[in-house]
Amino acid sequence: MYCSSCGSSVNEGQSFCPNCGAPVAQPAPQPAVQVQQPQPVAQPVAQPVPQPVAKPVYTQPVAASPAPAKKSRGFAIAGFILGLYTLPMSWVIFLNIISVFTGLAGVIVSIIALTKKNGRLKAMAVIGLIMSSLGMIYSILSWASMYSNEVYNFMTPIFDLLY
Repeated sequence: MYCSSCGSSVNEGQSFCPNCGAPVAQPAPQPAVQVQQPQPVAQPVAQPVPQPVAKPVYTQPVAASPAPAKKSRGFAIAGFILGLYTLPMSWVIFLNIISVFTGLAGVIVSIIALTKKNGRLKAMAVIGLIMSSLGMIYSILSWASMYSNEVYNFMTPIFDLLY
């Protein structure tokens, strides 16, 4: 064994170097190695492997999933057609009372069409809504003006008698 500080030889069992006096690290004692003879390994006895028993599989009948809702085009087309009918008929005297009801139906159907996802037919629903609204408003105004003239003509002689 040698001193780690000065490199001089140190006898085993000494704690300090005789040359420089530095403490010497004692080597760790080596464990005695015992060589063991290999033991014969016992061979496992093959056990029969149990076969799995097939269990019946019970499944619930799968309910048919509802088909995806088709995009409704009928409401947009119906609103457009009702608007096409309402607007010109509102100009015809005595037929324009029908235009009030067809205009109301056109407005309702067009609004329903706008709430659905129609895609390219939304423009048709908007046009139907506008035409139905305009035809209905014009019909109501024309009937109101006719009715007010008739009431005025009917009430004029009574007012003349009273005054």
